[in-house]
Amino acid sequence: MPAQRFPPGPSMFAAMRNLRSLTGGGDLSAVPRYLASLSARYGPVAHWRMGRRHFFFLDDAALIEDALVTKARDYMKGRGIQRLKPLLGNGLLTSEQPLHLRQRRMMQPAFHKDRIAGYGARMVALTQAHTARWHDGAEFAIDAEMTRLTLGIAAETLFSANVDAQASTVRDALRDVIEAFPASMSMYGELLDHFAFLPVTRRSRAARAKLDAVVYGIIEERRASDNAYDDLLDMLLAARDDADGGMDDVQVRDEAMTIFLAGHETTANALAWMWCLLAQHPDIEVRLAAEVSAVLGDREPTADDLPNLAYTRDVFAEAMRLYPPAWALGRRAVVDTTLGPWDVPAGSIVLASELVTHRSPRYWSEPDAFRPERWRTEAAALPRFAYFPFGGGNRRCIGESFAWMEGVLVLATIAQNWRFYLTADVPAIQPLVTLRPRTAIRVRTERRHRSAPRIVEAPRPLAG
Repeated sequence: MPAQRFPPGPSMFAAMRNLRSLTGGGDLSAVPRYLASLSARYGPVAHWRMGRRHFFFLDDAALIEDALVTKARDYMKGRGIQRLKPLLGNGLLTSEQPLHLRQRRMMQPAFHKDRIAGYGARMVALTQAHTARWHDGAEFAIDAEMTRLTLGIAAETLFSANVDAQASTVRDALRDVIEAFPASMSMYGELLDHFAFLPVTRRSRAARAKLDAVVYGIIEERRASDNAYDDLLDMLLAARDDADGGMDDVQVRDEAMTIFLAGHETTANALAWMWCLLAQHPDIEVRLAAEVSAVLGDREPTADDLPNLAYTRDVFAEAMRLYPPAWALGRRAVVDTTLGPWDVPAGSIVLASELVTHRSPRYWSEPDAFRPERWRTEAAALPRFAYFPFGGGNRRCIGESFAWMEGVLVLATIAQNWRFYLTADVPAIQPLVTLRPRTAIRVRTERRHRSAPRIVEAPRPLAG
């Protein structure tokens, strides 16, 4: 290999000090801030070493595309995703080639746009049933409400299952697994797997057992049923590759667990942050309500309305720009490769952060402002990977179309009838596996009068 050339970056000791949460199992909340500081100080690519291993942080759309698309074969998933294997097994999110390609080809028909459109009516009906429990003036945590709603949507649309009675079990188990993620990412993470007596290990294993019971229970019920459901689970059980090989229950479990948990968790977070933003921006909420009223009148939304709900989609897109559910990604080079003019030795870790790049002043005017109208003005001229909430390349989220439709239809269905006011300060972010709020997003509901979609009182100003 020719003489190595690396971009500027922090010293090993500075990187270790600022990223100690990744080595000591602490709070990950400082990591996005440090990555943003690297971009501001060193430019769109920064490099450092820890021992013999090279690390690169990318805040450049072209280089991110290079790593995720152009030279995707030079990389495998990073350690963060690999540490999810105890929960997700060898599902699409965690598997590597050739298994990943085989599984994706078998599962792709379930996410064809025509099939996805058929899920729209169920998404709307489930949203209406969920919000029927609310009443004018109710106060609750909107993040918890969105988690329960998206869990039900994932279960019923993809698996024709009703998990409402198990929703709290799933929610609590997922919380325990996600909150253990920082410790799992530490330099001692693999060792923790072997010490069952430690509280963090014991909680994680108990949580995985509860989630397994739910998912395996759905699979067992389906195998015992003579009915045809025409959903994702039916396709998983019937799928065959070119060699006429199907999936055993373990592989079906891994794929179902990945879609079920990763799908509802990310959409719930996106929706929760979106309602938080709308509650802070009554002018945007008024414009959103006006579009929903103009397009729908008094009828419920359908998948056919999506092209006409353009501003509604922009609101959802802007929320995912400011609060991307998947906030960072990593790749490990499996061969010597390059990124632009820079050498990337085999074994190097390449990092990118949606949270950082989505707010980069290199690409976005007023990058920290909630401005849905930017999607009809400046966004069209941006490079492809200035915005990548669903990743990219052959590892791009298979459920992206599902998530867009769900987000827009849930937003339109709820905004047609409800508005929210914050009753507590805007929470700080909690970057774990996904970008969660550190504390609950507390809101008060107000039932909307459809004939006059306007704010009757401004929400009180909040710090932060």
